[in-house]
Amino acid sequence: MSFFPRSEEMVEMKEDTDGHRGPRLGGCILIAAGVSIAAIAAIITVSLVNKSSPPPGPAFPTGGDMLDYLFQLGYIQEKDGLHVSWYHSANSKTEMEESLKSEAMVLEADVNVEGYGTSGQTNIPIMAHPPDIYSDNTLQEWLDVVLRSKKGIKLDFKSIEAVEPSLDLLARKNLKSEINRPVWLNADILHGPNVPNFVRVINATRFLSLIQAKFPEATISPGWKALYLPLFPGATYTRAMVEEMYASIRNVTQKVSFPVRAVMCKRAWPHFSWLLRQSPRYSLTLWQGKSDPVTVNDLLFIRDNSLSEQIYYDIYEPVLSEFKEAAKQNNRKRRFYPGGNVVDYFRPKNSDGLNIQWYTVDNTIGLMSSLRDEDGGMLVIPVVSREGSLEVRLVDRSAPVLLLQDCLDTIFASPKPWGIYLKIRSQDALAPTLLLLQQAYESDLLHHPTWINMDISFGRFHTPGYVDGKEFVKTINEIFPFVTVAPGWPNEVLSQGYTLPLIEDMMRLFEGLWQEVSFQLQARALGRSFQGIRKLLKSTSRFSLTTEHRPEQGSYFSGYKGLILIRAGRRDRIFYNLSRNYRGNFFRDTFTS
Repeated sequence: MSFFPRSEEMVEMKEDTDGHRGPRLGGCILIAAGVSIAAIAAIITVSLVNKSSPPPGPAFPTGGDMLDYLFQLGYIQEKDGLHVSWYHSANSKTEMEESLKSEAMVLEADVNVEGYGTSGQTNIPIMAHPPDIYSDNTLQEWLDVVLRSKKGIKLDFKSIEAVEPSLDLLARKNLKSEINRPVWLNADILHGPNVPNFVRVINATRFLSLIQAKFPEATISPGWKALYLPLFPGATYTRAMVEEMYASIRNVTQKVSFPVRAVMCKRAWPHFSWLLRQSPRYSLTLWQGKSDPVTVNDLLFIRDNSLSEQIYYDIYEPVLSEFKEAAKQNNRKRRFYPGGNVVDYFRPKNSDGLNIQWYTVDNTIGLMSSLRDEDGGMLVIPVVSREGSLEVRLVDRSAPVLLLQDCLDTIFASPKPWGIYLKIRSQDALAPTLLLLQQAYESDLLHHPTWINMDISFGRFHTPGYVDGKEFVKTINEIFPFVTVAPGWPNEVLSQGYTLPLIEDMMRLFEGLWQEVSFQLQARALGRSFQGIRKLLKSTSRFSLTTEHRPEQGSYFSGYKGLILIRAGRRDRIFYNLSRNYRGNFFRDTFTS
């Protein structure tokens, strides 16, 4: 399909054409007076020697970073994928010439073999998008012209047959240092949303092995064949799809940019966020189908939960310009992913969890006081169901009655950074609470880190009267999984502290969960848990830890030993749910001792 360039104004680079040369050196050396003109002509002279230009610098590597390349040229002023502009389907000679005249920084073109699928099929790579199988432009001709420009290159392979001869051609060009820019190699190698398995995709193993053998100096862009259907707007990339992709490319050493259909990205963000965390070499390229209803808010959500160099935006106008304008507004409220890391959200001093404040919501007056007087923090909200009505959630023991819906609406209206910690007191309150969160998320209101806490029963800490751990996880994943899961142990099993069997079974239950998980610990019981402490601290690469201590659990000194012991762990993975006075005491003891 034809595609008009989508770009912001690009700074053009001018060739050095002033023809400046250095001063001349030398002239004829006179041997002796009276020597004849003929003799002088025979003498070796020192000619005028032009000062040579500095030798050209090394060619930019074809496997180099696209942002580095464009930044070095001056096309972008900062290494931010938002500033990169794209031109699609620069295939025919006419389209190619149009793309070269455009302000687009990167050209994407489709590669197939001539006569693909017919008896006259050749191994000549041509520039054509299906259903076209013939073209007035071969890859050889395309490269000869495009390489005279400074534009980046992305080649989208439409058949596995086109890959090998194309890579051979690129390798020959690169031997002569003719490419001198990043090259991206793209193909749909897996089935994505709404695409049945009988639809053909590029063979992943063959595609990747050919790149390694023929032209490894490139950025790999492996994608899913994805279809957006308005009748099924909720369809998106699943965890299994993303894990399958990671399994396919985990051993490659090149930079990798995964093309993702933008309209489906927000719903699958936990999975893509996980994928990006697997390597600093990974990025996403968000692309839009012509009729896809991509919104500015969805794009802001992705940008607010990623690094600027991790995401490229291949989006149509006018959405792209509107998005760029909104992204520049420094005072806008961050559209945070509710299952995201609280250190990333609050950005406390030294990334220390002790510098995050915690407040308990008991009633409307207390909530309003915190929102008005404090600068932000985690709001601990105890939740129960109203007797006889499971649809209504109440903040526990609040007087007058405070509905959770009203509590959340009040928090959403605050411009300050607040996290939401829902302490579910009864099993029948869990599902309706999650439904309420799901509705807020779908309404584009929930942009706060949100934790779901329950004391659970499982394995060697099975305890009657508590929700089963597997049921707890299942309910969250079925209704609203975009949260931090914050399980605790029943009080009845903590008489000996956090013993190894208790910790091992809790870890076993949550080991395969893709969400953030924070184990909830009582400071008094921690003081009796020497072996358990070591086990817990070793787990913080996978799980975070939250220590709770409040007056109803004992004096400050009764929990001090546990607090000090847990303080030995990673500062960015340990949090402190303490009352105001206890937190002040511990802060003083920690930073003045």
